[in-house]
Amino acid sequence: MDVTAADVRSRQSIVQPVSILKLIFDGFSIILVLSTWLIFKYIVRPVRRPFLCSDLNLYHPKPPQNVIPSWLLFLCGVIVPIIVILLSEGVRWFYLLRKKAARVVYKLQIRSTIYNIPEWAGNLYIIIGIFVFASAANSFLTNVGKVAVGRHRPHFIPSCFNQTSYQPFCVDPNAWIVNYTCIGESSTVIVEKDGAFDIRQSFPSGHSSTAFCGLIFLALYIYKVWRYRNFGLLPYLMEIGCFALAAYIGITRITDHRHHPTDVLGGAILGTVIAIIAFRSVVRSFKRSVLLDLENETQRGGRDDF
Repeated sequence: MDVTAADVRSRQSIVQPVSILKLIFDGFSIILVLSTWLIFKYIVRPVRRPFLCSDLNLYHPKPPQNVIPSWLLFLCGVIVPIIVILLSEGVRWFYLLRKKAARVVYKLQIRSTIYNIPEWAGNLYIIIGIFVFASAANSFLTNVGKVAVGRHRPHFIPSCFNQTSYQPFCVDPNAWIVNYTCIGESSTVIVEKDGAFDIRQSFPSGHSSTAFCGLIFLALYIYKVWRYRNFGLLPYLMEIGCFALAAYIGITRITDHRHHPTDVLGGAILGTVIAIIAFRSVVRSFKRSVLLDLENETQRGGRDDF
Protein backbone atom coordinates (compact mmCIF):
# COMPACT_ATOMS: atom_id res chain seq x y z
CA MET A 1 0.00 0.00 0.00
CA ASP A 2 1.35 3.42 -0.92
CA VAL A 3 1.94 5.79 1.95
CA THR A 4 1.57 9.43 1.06
CA ALA A 5 3.31 12.33 2.74
CA ALA A 6 -0.02 13.42 4.21
CA ASP A 7 -0.42 9.99 5.83
CA VAL A 8 3.06 10.21 7.33
CA ARG A 9 2.37 13.66 8.71
CA SER A 10 -0.98 12.55 10.12
CA ARG A 11 0.70 9.71 12.03
CA GLN A 12 3.45 11.85 13.52
CA SER A 13 3.03 12.80 17.16
CA ILE A 14 2.36 16.42 18.00
CA VAL A 15 4.42 17.58 20.97
CA GLN A 16 2.72 19.97 23.36
CA PRO A 17 4.95 21.28 26.18
CA VAL A 18 3.23 21.89 29.51
CA SER A 19 4.66 24.04 32.28
CA ILE A 20 4.25 23.06 35.93
CA LEU A 21 3.57 26.73 36.67
CA LYS A 22 0.50 26.53 34.44
CA LEU A 23 -0.89 23.67 36.52
CA ILE A 24 -0.20 25.56 39.74
CA PHE A 25 -1.86 28.74 38.49
CA ASP A 26 -4.82 26.73 37.16
CA GLY A 27 -5.43 25.15 40.55
CA PHE A 28 -4.93 28.46 42.34
CA SER A 29 -7.39 30.21 40.03
CA ILE A 30 -10.12 27.61 40.58
CA ILE A 31 -9.64 27.66 44.36
CA LEU A 32 -9.68 31.48 44.41
CA VAL A 33 -12.89 31.71 42.40
CA LEU A 34 -14.62 29.04 44.51
CA SER A 35 -13.53 30.75 47.74
CA THR A 36 -14.84 34.15 46.68
CA TRP A 37 -18.07 32.48 45.53
CA LEU A 38 -18.59 30.98 49.00
CA ILE A 39 -17.89 34.35 50.61
CA PHE A 40 -20.47 36.14 48.47
CA LYS A 41 -22.99 33.35 48.90
CA TYR A 42 -22.87 32.84 52.67
CA ILE A 43 -21.22 35.91 54.22
CA VAL A 44 -21.80 39.04 52.12
CA ARG A 45 -25.34 40.34 52.62
CA PRO A 46 -27.44 41.75 49.80
CA VAL A 47 -28.27 45.42 49.37
CA ARG A 48 -31.41 46.47 51.22
CA ARG A 49 -33.53 48.02 48.48
CA PRO A 50 -36.65 50.07 49.17
CA PHE A 51 -39.94 48.88 47.72
CA LEU A 52 -43.53 49.94 47.18
CA CYS A 53 -46.12 48.05 49.18
CA SER A 54 -48.42 48.44 46.16
CA ASP A 55 -46.09 46.39 43.96
CA LEU A 56 -48.24 43.33 43.24
CA ASN A 57 -45.24 41.49 41.75
CA LEU A 58 -44.02 40.94 45.32
CA TYR A 59 -47.20 39.25 46.61
CA HIS A 60 -46.80 35.84 45.05
CA PRO A 61 -47.38 32.94 47.47
CA LYS A 62 -44.48 31.26 49.17
CA PRO A 63 -43.15 28.40 47.01
CA PRO A 64 -43.74 25.07 48.80
CA GLN A 65 -40.94 23.33 46.89
CA ASN A 66 -38.74 23.61 43.82
CA VAL A 67 -39.50 21.69 40.65
CA ILE A 68 -35.73 21.60 40.04
CA PRO A 69 -33.95 21.32 43.43
CA SER A 70 -30.30 22.25 43.78
CA TRP A 71 -29.03 18.67 43.56
CA LEU A 72 -30.92 18.10 40.30
CA LEU A 73 -29.60 21.39 38.90
CA PHE A 74 -26.04 20.30 39.73
CA LEU A 75 -26.70 16.98 38.03
CA CYS A 76 -28.07 18.57 34.84
CA GLY A 77 -25.75 21.55 34.61
CA VAL A 78 -22.44 20.03 35.75
CA ILE A 79 -22.42 16.24 36.09
CA VAL A 80 -24.23 15.41 32.81
CA PRO A 81 -21.90 17.60 30.66
CA ILE A 82 -18.84 16.02 32.30
CA ILE A 83 -20.17 12.49 31.74
CA VAL A 84 -20.96 13.20 28.07
CA ILE A 85 -17.51 14.74 27.54
CA LEU A 86 -15.82 11.73 29.19
CA LEU A 87 -17.73 9.26 27.03
CA SER A 88 -17.18 11.28 23.86
CA GLU A 89 -13.45 11.63 24.46
CA GLY A 90 -13.23 7.89 25.20
CA VAL A 91 -14.87 7.05 21.87
CA ARG A 92 -12.68 9.57 20.05
CA TRP A 93 -9.53 8.15 21.63
CA PHE A 94 -10.50 4.60 20.62
CA TYR A 95 -11.19 5.80 17.08
CA LEU A 96 -7.84 7.60 16.80
CA LEU A 97 -6.01 4.48 17.96
CA ARG A 98 -7.82 2.36 15.40
CA LYS A 99 -7.03 4.83 12.61
CA LYS A 100 -3.46 5.33 13.83
CA ALA A 101 -3.95 9.03 13.42
CA ALA A 102 -1.64 11.65 14.84
CA ARG A 103 -1.45 11.66 18.61
CA VAL A 104 -0.58 14.52 20.91
CA VAL A 105 2.16 14.03 23.47
CA TYR A 106 1.96 16.44 26.41
CA LYS A 107 5.40 16.87 27.94
CA LEU A 108 5.39 18.07 31.55
CA GLN A 109 8.74 19.23 32.87
CA ILE A 110 9.34 19.28 36.62
CA ARG A 111 12.85 20.55 37.26
CA SER A 112 15.09 18.34 35.10
CA THR A 113 12.61 15.49 34.71
CA ILE A 114 10.23 15.32 31.74
CA TYR A 115 7.01 13.32 32.00
CA ASN A 116 5.00 12.22 28.98
CA ILE A 117 1.29 12.75 29.62
CA PRO A 118 -1.10 10.61 27.51
CA GLU A 119 -3.21 12.50 25.03
CA TRP A 120 -6.50 11.45 26.61
CA ALA A 121 -5.39 12.71 30.02
CA GLY A 122 -4.16 16.03 28.66
CA ASN A 123 -7.28 16.59 26.58
CA LEU A 124 -9.58 15.82 29.49
CA TYR A 125 -7.60 18.16 31.72
CA ILE A 126 -8.04 20.98 29.24
CA ILE A 127 -11.74 20.44 28.51
CA ILE A 128 -12.97 19.58 31.99
CA GLY A 129 -10.57 22.01 33.67
CA ILE A 130 -11.87 24.92 31.62
CA PHE A 131 -15.45 23.74 32.13
CA VAL A 132 -15.04 23.55 35.92
CA PHE A 133 -13.43 26.99 36.00
CA ALA A 134 -16.23 28.41 33.84
CA SER A 135 -18.87 26.92 36.17
CA ALA A 136 -17.10 28.35 39.22
CA ALA A 137 -16.74 31.78 37.58
CA ASN A 138 -20.40 31.70 36.60
CA SER A 139 -21.46 30.94 40.20
CA PHE A 140 -19.21 33.72 41.48
CA LEU A 141 -20.53 36.34 39.07
CA THR A 142 -24.11 35.24 39.72
CA ASN A 143 -23.76 35.77 43.47
CA VAL A 144 -21.98 39.08 42.96
CA GLY A 145 -25.02 40.22 41.00
CA LYS A 146 -27.39 38.93 43.67
CA VAL A 147 -25.81 40.83 46.55
CA ALA A 148 -25.06 43.95 44.48
CA VAL A 149 -28.57 44.30 43.03
CA GLY A 150 -30.55 43.02 46.01
CA ARG A 151 -33.73 42.54 44.04
CA HIS A 152 -36.73 41.20 45.92
CA ARG A 153 -38.12 37.81 44.96
CA PRO A 154 -41.76 37.50 43.82
CA HIS A 155 -42.72 36.08 47.23
CA PHE A 156 -40.88 38.81 49.15
CA ILE A 157 -43.77 40.38 51.06
CA PRO A 158 -45.42 37.10 52.20
CA SER A 159 -42.02 35.73 53.27
CA CYS A 160 -40.68 38.93 54.83
CA PHE A 161 -43.78 40.23 56.63
CA ASN A 162 -46.11 37.21 56.56
CA GLN A 163 -48.66 39.35 54.71
CA THR A 164 -50.55 37.76 51.84
CA SER A 165 -53.20 40.46 51.29
CA TYR A 166 -52.56 43.85 49.76
CA GLN A 167 -55.30 45.86 51.49
CA PRO A 168 -54.50 45.66 55.22
CA PHE A 169 -50.74 45.75 54.70
CA CYS A 170 -50.43 48.68 52.30
CA VAL A 171 -51.61 51.92 53.94
CA ASP A 172 -50.08 54.36 51.44
CA PRO A 173 -49.63 52.79 47.98
CA ASN A 174 -47.30 55.59 46.86
CA ALA A 175 -44.93 55.50 49.83
CA TRP A 176 -41.56 53.80 49.51
CA ILE A 177 -40.71 51.49 52.41
CA VAL A 178 -37.05 52.03 53.19
CA ASN A 179 -36.45 50.88 56.76
CA TYR A 180 -37.73 47.35 57.33
CA THR A 181 -36.69 44.12 58.99
CA CYS A 182 -37.87 40.77 57.73
CA ILE A 183 -39.13 37.97 59.94
CA GLY A 184 -36.27 35.71 60.92
CA GLU A 185 -33.59 38.25 60.03
CA SER A 186 -30.65 37.93 62.40
CA SER A 187 -27.21 39.41 62.88
CA THR A 188 -25.31 36.14 62.48
CA VAL A 189 -22.25 36.18 60.27
CA ILE A 190 -23.25 33.19 58.16
CA VAL A 191 -26.23 34.00 55.95
CA GLU A 192 -28.98 31.40 55.90
CA LYS A 193 -29.42 29.90 52.45
CA ASP A 194 -33.21 30.17 52.36
CA GLY A 195 -33.62 32.69 55.13
CA ALA A 196 -34.52 36.36 55.30
CA PHE A 197 -31.56 37.40 53.16
CA ASP A 198 -32.24 34.96 50.35
CA ILE A 199 -35.53 36.67 49.50
CA ARG A 200 -33.53 39.76 48.54
CA GLN A 201 -31.31 37.93 46.04
CA SER A 202 -33.52 37.49 43.02
CA PHE A 203 -31.35 38.87 40.18
CA PRO A 204 -29.88 37.06 38.35
CA SER A 205 -31.28 33.55 38.59
CA GLY A 206 -28.64 31.09 39.77
CA HIS A 207 -30.54 28.11 38.38
CA SER A 208 -30.79 29.77 34.98
CA SER A 209 -27.15 30.84 34.78
CA THR A 210 -25.88 27.43 35.94
CA ALA A 211 -28.09 25.52 33.52
CA PHE A 212 -27.21 27.68 30.51
CA CYS A 213 -23.50 27.76 31.34
CA GLY A 214 -23.21 23.96 31.55
CA LEU A 215 -25.65 22.92 28.83
CA ILE A 216 -24.67 25.55 26.25
CA PHE A 217 -21.04 24.55 26.77
CA LEU A 218 -22.06 20.95 26.16
CA ALA A 219 -24.03 21.93 23.04
CA LEU A 220 -21.00 23.77 21.63
CA TYR A 221 -18.78 20.79 22.40
CA ILE A 222 -21.17 18.41 20.61
CA TYR A 223 -21.37 20.73 17.61
CA LYS A 224 -17.59 21.02 17.30
CA VAL A 225 -16.58 17.40 17.96
CA TRP A 226 -19.50 15.23 16.89
CA ARG A 227 -19.86 16.84 13.46
CA TYR A 228 -16.82 14.84 12.29
CA ARG A 229 -18.71 11.59 12.90
CA ASN A 230 -21.40 9.90 10.86
CA PHE A 231 -24.06 10.49 13.51
CA GLY A 232 -26.69 11.96 11.19
CA LEU A 233 -29.10 14.24 13.00
CA LEU A 234 -28.16 13.02 16.49
CA PRO A 235 -25.77 15.94 17.24
CA TYR A 236 -28.47 18.46 16.30
CA LEU A 237 -30.98 16.60 18.47
CA MET A 238 -28.56 16.70 21.41
CA GLU A 239 -27.91 20.41 20.90
CA ILE A 240 -31.64 21.17 20.83
CA GLY A 241 -32.09 19.01 23.92
CA CYS A 242 -29.40 20.96 25.79
CA PHE A 243 -31.04 24.29 25.02
CA ALA A 244 -34.53 22.95 25.78
CA LEU A 245 -33.45 21.58 29.17
CA ALA A 246 -31.72 24.83 30.10
CA ALA A 247 -34.80 26.84 29.08
CA TYR A 248 -37.09 24.51 31.03
CA ILE A 249 -35.00 24.91 34.18
CA GLY A 250 -35.21 28.68 33.82
CA ILE A 251 -38.97 28.62 33.24
CA THR A 252 -39.55 26.54 36.38
CA ARG A 253 -38.00 29.35 38.43
CA ILE A 254 -40.78 31.63 37.22
CA THR A 255 -43.58 29.11 37.79
CA ASP A 256 -42.15 28.37 41.26
CA HIS A 257 -42.44 32.11 42.12
CA ARG A 258 -38.70 32.14 42.85
CA HIS A 259 -37.74 34.64 40.19
CA HIS A 260 -39.07 37.34 37.91
CA PRO A 261 -38.83 36.71 34.14
CA THR A 262 -36.04 39.25 33.79
CA ASP A 263 -34.05 37.40 36.48
CA VAL A 264 -34.18 34.24 34.41
CA LEU A 265 -33.30 36.13 31.23
CA GLY A 266 -30.32 37.78 32.93
CA GLY A 267 -29.09 34.44 34.25
CA ALA A 268 -29.46 32.86 30.81
CA ILE A 269 -27.44 35.62 29.16
CA LEU A 270 -24.71 35.44 31.81
CA GLY A 271 -24.40 31.66 31.60
CA THR A 272 -24.41 31.64 27.80
CA VAL A 273 -21.72 34.32 27.53
CA ILE A 274 -19.46 32.49 29.98
CA ALA A 275 -20.03 29.18 28.14
CA ILE A 276 -19.09 30.74 24.79
CA ILE A 277 -15.93 32.37 26.21
CA ALA A 278 -14.91 29.11 27.90
CA PHE A 279 -15.45 27.00 24.80
CA ARG A 280 -13.50 29.44 22.63
CA SER A 281 -10.64 28.93 25.07
CA VAL A 282 -10.94 25.16 24.57
CA VAL A 283 -10.87 25.57 20.78
CA ARG A 284 -7.75 27.73 20.96
CA SER A 285 -6.04 25.08 23.10
CA PHE A 286 -6.90 22.34 20.60
CA LYS A 287 -6.18 24.25 17.42
CA ARG A 288 -2.99 22.31 16.71
CA SER A 289 -3.96 18.96 18.15
CA VAL A 290 -7.45 17.50 18.53
CA LEU A 291 -9.18 19.46 15.78
CA LEU A 292 -6.26 18.70 13.44
CA ASP A 293 -6.73 14.99 14.12
CA LEU A 294 -10.45 15.20 13.48
CA GLU A 295 -9.91 17.02 10.19
CA ASN A 296 -7.33 14.44 9.12
CA GLU A 297 -9.84 11.68 9.84
CA THR A 298 -12.49 13.44 7.77
CA GLN A 299 -10.13 13.88 4.81
CA ARG A 300 -9.20 10.20 4.97
CA GLY A 301 -12.82 9.06 4.94
CA GLY A 302 -13.47 9.03 8.67
CA ARG A 303 -17.12 9.94 8.19
CA ASP A 304 -17.88 6.70 6.38
CA ASP A 305 -16.02 4.37 8.72
CA PHE A 306 -17.61 5.19 12.06
